[in-house]
Amino acid sequence: MSVISFWNQSEKENGQTSALLAIATYMAIEHNYRILVIDATFDDNTMEKAFWKKKENKTLQQLTGGKIDISSGAEGLVSAVASNKATPEIITNYTKIVFKNRLDILLGLKTKIPEEQEKSLMLYKELIIAANKYYDLIFVDVNKGYKRASSKALLEQSNLIIYAMPPNLVNINNYLELSVKDPIVKSRKILPLLSKSDISSSYNVKNTTRYMKQKSLIPAIPYNVRFMEATNEAKLADFFLKTKISNTAMDINGGFISEISRTCSIIIEKLKELNR
Repeated sequence: MSVISFWNQSEKENGQTSALLAIATYMAIEHNYRILVIDATFDDNTMEKAFWKKKENKTLQQLTGGKIDISSGAEGLVSAVASNKATPEIITNYTKIVFKNRLDILLGLKTKIPEEQEKSLMLYKELIIAANKYYDLIFVDVNKGYKRASSKALLEQSNLIIYAMPPNLVNINNYLELSVKDPIVKSRKILPLLSKSDISSSYNVKNTTRYMKQKSLIPAIPYNVRFMEATNEAKLADFFLKTKISNTAMDINGGFISEISRTCSIIIEKLKELNR
């Protein structure tokens, strides 16, 4: 039972959410794990639109004055945590199911007010403790950067932190600098990952691994246009169910899945190493 957070020190776009979704969805299908994905980011619907088409109920909005229904979703669960009622069974009542008994999603808080979100996110520690009794793996998409105390608290609670970074020299050098001086990035539980990698890039997996002086190939999520389309069209589950690993060089989707499979294996081995 482990908590895996995805994060980057920079607040710029880095592909961490799409990397998390790729890994969690693949693991839910191919491995015998029960997985909970938690969206702990601010004002980002990437996770929701990857699996569900948005349905607007204008009549309900008019009746409620546009207010949030705190009896459901993350707000409802935060309320249960605050009341010391967050049991594993209750947590499942507030999540959305992608694959029954395999993959559940706790969508992000609906508030647009940073202070309110921060207050709620600070309660996620208790939420994760309860969920850890029910799920094998918990993936957390953490707000980028260090500005929020909640981000630091979630990272400290994590068993493994995936540091997602796009493959360019600025990002790679920034990570290398942080791995020397930053307490979080230089810890044993950090695992760098290339997001949106490209084999034709100067900073592909092999070249980056060599440049970073890593002993083995670093994990990566290749850029794949079909995958990105699926995350924007609520078709991510179908994409993974229909796409298989292929050794054929011309099969781009198959090669994409093969690389995700390799990355998942690295994550599993890293967790075993950290738990020894």
